Amino acid sequence: MPKTAQQWKDTLGLDELPDADYLALLNEAEGQEASGGTLPPDRFVEMTPGEIAAAVVLGSAGAAFKAIRTAQGLTVRKAGEAWGMTSGRVSQIEAEDANLYMSTVGDTAHRMGYRAKLLLEPLDGGPAYVAELPHS
Repeated sequence: MPKTAQQWKDTLGLDELPDADYLALLNEAEGQEASGGTLPPDRFVEMTPGEIAAAVVLGSAGAAFKAIRTAQGLTVRKAGEAWGMTSGRVSQIEAEDANLYMSTVGDTAHRMGYRAKLLLEPLDGGPAYVAELPHS
């Protein structure tokens, strides 16, 4: 019996219900053994859930801030209290489409216990440049 969208949301800890295509893929894959493909067994790396989460590349600064807050087990209200800002400001900063100043990113990361850096990688190869973002 296929799982419902709500069951998958609860099982996987998703923020929102999976769409119809994702739901179909999840139900199709349910119960199947996952092979390692062509990767030799000595190339597999064991990682904790925290290490996996740290390896995820997020699409926006807001998504990164939300991931940190969630990993710290904080609600928006509790995060605001802990970081010395209003819950409304936490929500603004976490918005995927937030247009944040670099100083805001640096300051917010510092309040969360992180160091923010700007990484500039050339599209066609060559050296990358990293700059630490300021914080107050």
